Order: sequence, then C-alpha cells, then structure tokens
Amino acid sequence: MQDPLSQDISELGAALGRGDLTSEQLTQAYLLRIAAHDQQGAGINAITWLCDDALAQASKLDQERALGLLRGPLHGIPIVVKDNIDLAGLATTAGSVLLREHLPARDARVLRRLRQAGVIVLGKTNMSEFACSNGRYGYGSLAGLTLNPYNRARNAAGSSSGSGAAVAAGFAAAALGTDTFGSVRAPACVAGLAGLRPTLGLVPLDGVLPLALSFDTMGPLARCVRDVALLLRGMVCAVPGGERDEYLQALDPQALRGRRIGVVTDFPGEDEEVQAVMRQALDRMRDLGATLVPVRLPAPAATLHPLLLAPLADAEWPAQLDDYLKKSIGAAPASMAQLLDAGTAWSAACPSRAVNPRTLASMRRALDAALEQTAAQRAGAQASLAGFRSALTHRMRQDDLAALVFPTLSCPASPRYDRPDPSYVEYPGNPYAALYVASAAGLPEITVPAGMARAGVPIGLSFLGAPHDEACLLGLAYAFEQATGARYTPLPDAWADVIAGGSS
Repeated sequence: MQDPLSQDISELGAALGRGDLTSEQLTQAYLLRIAAHDQQGAGINAITWLCDDALAQASKLDQERALGLLRGPLHGIPIVVKDNIDLAGLATTAGSVLLREHLPARDARVLRRLRQAGVIVLGKTNMSEFACSNGRYGYGSLAGLTLNPYNRARNAAGSSSGSGAAVAAGFAAAALGTDTFGSVRAPACVAGLAGLRPTLGLVPLDGVLPLALSFDTMGPLARCVRDVALLLRGMVCAVPGGERDEYLQALDPQALRGRRIGVVTDFPGEDEEVQAVMRQALDRMRDLGATLVPVRLPAPAATLHPLLLAPLADAEWPAQLDDYLKKSIGAAPASMAQLLDAGTAWSAACPSRAVNPRTLASMRRALDAALEQTAAQRAGAQASLAGFRSALTHRMRQDDLAALVFPTLSCPASPRYDRPDPSYVEYPGNPYAALYVASAAGLPEITVPAGMARAGVPIGLSFLGAPHDEACLLGLAYAFEQATGARYTPLPDAWADVIAGGSS
C-alpha cells in the first residue's frame, strides 16, 4: 500500500471511499507515528495532548460511511489543532504550564463546524508560549521546544510551530493554527506546507485564546493548496457543502495565465538562497502566462511592527486575554496579572522549563500600555492601520493586480534558540517583516513551497490578495504549486514505522 501518512486529503478520501483503509485504521496509524517520533525517535515534540476518543470518533465515522452517510470530503480525516484553540475535555494551555488547569466548557466554533464536516481531532499541538515567540520559536514552558522535522538544528518557526511540524512529520493529515503576525505562514513555510491566513474576520474566533483581536486569525496548514481549500471551506461554512464551493472551483492549473502579479520590491529576501528561489519562481510564473509588475508598498510597510502593530497589540492583549480566561471552568489564573505573578514564581522554581523571560517582559509592558495608552491614541493607531489598508488595496486595484508576491520569510529557518548552527548565515533584518503587511491590512495570504535551502529546510513563496478574495488566491497558489511540484517529505519512512509499530 502507498504510504497513507504522506498522502493529501483528497488521496486519503479516495482510499477511504474505495475501502482500501478505514478512518479507524488511519487514525491508529497516525497515533503510532506520533508514538514513534514525537517524544521518541526523531523527537519532534509537536504534540501536547492526544484525544482519548480519537479512535471512537473514527469508528463512528466509519459506521456512517458504511451506511452511505457521507458528510463531505473531510469525512473521517484526522487533523491536529494548535493548543490555543478550545477543545472540550482537554486543557487549552497556549503552550504554558501556567494554564495546565485551564479547561474550556466547549469546543471552539470552528472545531464544531469541522467536526460536523466529518473531521477527526487527534489532539493539540505545541506552540510558542501564549503565541509570543520572542526569540524562542516553538518553545513553551509546558512541553518544551518543537523541532523542525527537516533539520532538527533549525526551528519550526512560530507560533503555530507544532501544527506545522506535526503535518510535516506525518502525525496528521492537516492542522489548524492561529496567525496574528505570521504564526500560520512562517511555520508552514519552514515545514514545506501550504498555509493560509484568511481575511480578518472571515473565520470565527470564538473559543480561541487571543493575542490581539485587531489582528488575530485562524488558518489551515496542509500538504497542498487543495487541502487548504477543503479545510477553509469547512471552517467558514456552518453547513458542510452548503457554500464556498468557489474555493474548490478556483483550483485551476491555468489560473496564473493572463493575471497581473505584483512583485513586492520592498521584500526581495535577504538570503542569497531565498533570492535565487524567488527568481526561479518568478520565471515559472512568467512561463505560466502571468504578467509581473514591480510594486513598491505604501509607507510604513517596512516598519509596521514597531510603529503600529506592537503598540496596538500591547494595549489590547491584557483585557482580551482576561475576558477569555474568565470563561474557564478550571482552576487556572484568571487574568494576565495573575499569569505574570505565577510565571515569575514558576520560572524561579523551574529554570530548566521557565516561561520565556521576554514573554514575561512583554506582559509587563502590555499591562503598562493598557493603562497608559489613551483612547485617542488607540483611535489614532487604528486610523493609521485603516489608512495603510486603504492605500494598499487602492494600489492593487489601480494596477489591476490579482495578488502580490514575495518570499514568505527573507531567510531559511533559523537555528533553534538553545543551540547555535554555524552553517546559518545571519542578517540584520527581521525575517518576518513581509508577513506584517497582511496582518496590518487584514488581507488574505497563502504560502506555498518554492524550493529548498542547502540546510535541507524548505523555502516558501507568498501570494497576498484583496479582501475576501481567498478563491482567487487559492487558484493562483494552486497553479504555481502544480507547475513547480515543490512538495517535500522530511521523514519518508513513516509507513514503515507504523507497520513495525503495529506488529510489535
């Protein structure tokens, strides 16, 4: 049998439909794979919690399939979700030991929709603590550091580190992450996946631990663009199959032909390998019939984070987090102030698994900012964001651009925070800088694999589109993906591991 743990959702759905395997067998295979390579074997450390009822979920969906009751293309497909997304019966920790007793009363609304569409939830994934990487990408005081399956000397980016690493390592068919300032797109990029940040507000965030609701989104990470489209459809639609068929209809290998694509000159990539991959990608788009137009972004594109994003996030974070924590039915801290006190005490007592000190400092700064920043200052910052969004969308309309394109990260995956890698070339800029554009403008962006660095880690390319133009964006990314075939598997012995585990 072809390795099902390296197959995409459509391939798995076809195998399930033919009876080549059952959802229960597939779920068991993923669980065996996790047992072989999460805490042991490769030691990816991507999973924080597993659902005790995963096999029961699968069995129920198999019974429905046997009766001819199919919920759609996601029926019986196992996924994992980031540990800041509520899943009833499991703690929502956001990667922090401080929230190990934070229990939600119900699933997040998106998970309720996906379950209705037939998804199996295997468990929850590790992440940068509180969705704040602060130099420690993929580290949290609860579970420690997630590693990049392609090169364990490099990080898995953040903050949806475990979600990206889990799919790349063959632990699930796909994953959900959250994205405030790049937290879906960067992990997808360094894990060789497709990852989407939807238009702000498209996907409901009920039951998601917030960082800053002016920028927070939730998005899918998967092996291919079609899988991203299937998951987004389930996340957006309350009735499976009832709407958003345009996401799938847009998946045309000719979608780039005749389209004008803006090449963002502000963010060409700093690393020479990234620049080379970008040149090759642009050549391929020309071959596919796209017209490439150099574009300079409106100010302050290069300094969005310090000027606009960080101050607003600091001012929003405490009250929004407090509101979320108060809904817990567990015994966890109920406010950021309590978290800060608990985190300081925990870190002093357990320095080997301390809360990132820069994250604690961020909490102190946010608590101060929430008190000091006036309503007028916040309104001014929001007005500046609105002005940037308007200028950017106007530029795209004026130049008749279907999308903007740029390297997802300006450099390949950087070394893990706790161990230097002499092979890594460091540059002065922020490798995430281009990702802040979609965050500030509230626009959709998708990253797809475009090449490979010498260090063995993937390099990604991003398409950024107009508001609520996810269908167009998915089509462009799909056309590029189909033409390049840049799809990688870091641990190709997945099925052999499962067979060995199942027979022992």
